[in-house]
Amino acid sequence: MMYAQGSDCAQPDVERGSVMNTHEIKDLLGASFACACGRTHETHFSRMILEKGAIRQIPGLLQELGKSHPYLICDTHTCEACAKDVFAVLDAAGCSFEKIILESPKVGDLPADEYAFGSVCMAFPKETDLVISIGTGTINDLGRYLSYITGLPFMLVLTAPSMDGCVSGVAPLIQNHMKITFPAHAPIALVGDLDVLAAAPMPMLSAGVGDILGKYNCLTDWKLSHLVNDEYYCETIEGIMRDAIDKTMQAAEHLTERKAEDVKTLTEGLVLSGMAMDFTGNSRPASGAEHHISHFFEMQFLFDGIPAVLHGTKVGIGTVMMLRLYNELAKMERPDFAALLAGIDRRPSFDEWAEEMNRVYRQGAPMIIALEKKAGKNDPEKLRKRLSKIEERWDLIQKLAASAPDASLIEDRLKALGAPVRPDQVGVSRQYVEDGILYAKELRDRYTILQFLWDIGKLDEMKELLLAAFA
Repeated sequence: MMYAQGSDCAQPDVERGSVMNTHEIKDLLGASFACACGRTHETHFSRMILEKGAIRQIPGLLQELGKSHPYLICDTHTCEACAKDVFAVLDAAGCSFEKIILESPKVGDLPADEYAFGSVCMAFPKETDLVISIGTGTINDLGRYLSYITGLPFMLVLTAPSMDGCVSGVAPLIQNHMKITFPAHAPIALVGDLDVLAAAPMPMLSAGVGDILGKYNCLTDWKLSHLVNDEYYCETIEGIMRDAIDKTMQAAEHLTERKAEDVKTLTEGLVLSGMAMDFTGNSRPASGAEHHISHFFEMQFLFDGIPAVLHGTKVGIGTVMMLRLYNELAKMERPDFAALLAGIDRRPSFDEWAEEMNRVYRQGAPMIIALEKKAGKNDPEKLRKRLSKIEERWDLIQKLAASAPDASLIEDRLKALGAPVRPDQVGVSRQYVEDGILYAKELRDRYTILQFLWDIGKLDEMKELLLAAFA
């Protein structure tokens, strides 16, 4: 069944103060609604075909979109998985198209770097009226960034439910061995053939589960920042994501059987995550400390020339680690806040911190240092304000920590899928783990459990606990 924006599925004018009474994806496509949080949420993502044999509907979808000269981007892996069949469907329908098939490396995945993007640009036909990526991660990112810089619309043919950025409006690309987020076009349509998605390698399916289960942590991080910093928070969006997480947890029980309904549930959860980012206007509902740890490991791999590991796989590992921190926070004794305030001036200076950033982030250190100068996450005055709020709301914070799931439950669910749950299982060294626990928080101006533990002077102690458990 094809879902499309229209009077039957959009939410054009829900009264302010009401809460969406459904979390079904078909009811949220193209939705715009006034929320109880005081904001109007909307997403422009409005067309999705997610069913068996979906690629056969692509010619009709192109006609519906009024596009006649698409440029198709894939690599040798996604060509074998799906693109060759898309080419055949378009040929049989008499559709005109151009394509590029990027060569996948023998080890690891194709990087979304200057070379790959340059190759895509050099083959770009001037008569193109629609960019289509046939893939999931890298291929998706290359296509949507090309769409953005050319001003053309973008469409995605999904080949594996392995990560939640499939309908995102940004593209993380590698420039000078650094992963940088660039503005991009979200797809105007997504096609997911369940026959193709169910046949994806099990590590890609388990990576998708890891990315979704990471929301248990990031939603807790979001609420933590709401308590400490009064950051904007929306219960409606949280509800949408928690429903998607719960459904994914159930589907994951039987995912190794590759049943279409379970793969569909996982895919819809990943798409809903992207839509939740649209509704919020940022990635808060989808990314917290578990993603920061994942990004940190990925950057170290880039610096040292180590083949990439699937994003969702690293997020799953980070989720188990970060939930362990929340489990520990729920049992902590109330800190001595007077002593914490008195000791602020004895914490490392900015120059001492910057020296560590140069060691840890190497060629990426200038970007990290510039972010801190702008955001002042570790600024003594800002720390004093946060400690005051933490002292005031300590009981609420511990109650929040107690609401997080036990890390062992997520660990067991991932293990049942054959997914790694420890950093060393994917080649992450003990030094990477130690530095990541201490300094992954510097990657973003976003308050998470890692910054919180630094605030209350417990991050070094928790580092030792995590090293003992995971390194």
